[in-house]
Amino acid sequence: MKLNRLFPAAIVIITVCLTSCTTEDGLDGVKGDPGTIGDGATGINCWDTNSNGTNDEEEDTNQDGEFNALDCRGMDGADGANGVDGVDGENGTNGSNGENGVDGVGLEDMLRFGSIEVELQGIRPDNVAFANNESFRYTPVDGDDIDTYNSVVSNNQGNDIVYQFELRRFLSTPDEVYQIAFADISLSITKPEQLPFVFNQASIQINNYAVIGNDNKYFVLDDQFDNNGPGVTDFVLSDISFDTVTNNLQFSYSFTVDAANNDSNNELNISGNVDVFVLELIN
Repeated sequence: MKLNRLFPAAIVIITVCLTSCTTEDGLDGVKGDPGTIGDGATGINCWDTNSNGTNDEEEDTNQDGEFNALDCRGMDGADGANGVDGVDGENGTNGSNGENGVDGVGLEDMLRFGSIEVELQGIRPDNVAFANNESFRYTPVDGDDIDTYNSVVSNNQGNDIVYQFELRRFLSTPDEVYQIAFADISLSITKPEQLPFVFNQASIQINNYAVIGNDNKYFVLDDQFDNNGPGVTDFVLSDISFDTVTNNLQFSYSFTVDAANNDSNNELNISGNVDVFVLELIN
């Protein structure tokens, strides 16, 4: 019974004590001493590529006069894989041929007396068919050789005149050592009172001439053929004309030689045209 009376009294005393206390904050404590300054280095700006702490001109990569993050550049990325090659384009159209150049100085005298054209058709020694056209144009002009290289001599026989022509044209400028490829024609014709000319005799020589194929293979033709010589058939001279004022001689020729009598070792067809100016010795 006594305890039951004391418990309410204790509750009352505790309540009075709590309501009489204040809840205001206390005073701030004393400020502590500043901490020690760290010794770490200043960071490097991302645009400072040489890390010298200076805004160098080349580091203003966008050239706006400012040094900031806009000037920063990352490392180059790895090269990408090579792309697939494109399809080859079509070949362009061939250009026009240029104009022939002017003959070099000093060659005019050798070229002004005309040429001997030679056309060859046959089979090479290796049994490959070939066709070859060549122009022999160079005439030696030294006086000692004109009578055998580029001359005409005429003789009267009754009412007719017999002309003997000696023609030689070299493939290149002759020097009697290295450039001795030539075509040589010895021809006798008679001019009767009534034209046309009468063909008497002919000899055609092709000397040291290399027949070169498109496959860069060659053989050398070094033969002489007479109109009535061995292995020569179908020898024809046509369209013969000779101007006694200008000494211009023109004609065409053709013949066939059997395999045993030419250096191709096969039947050979030879033809061509001659258009030359011959010289006549003053007696």
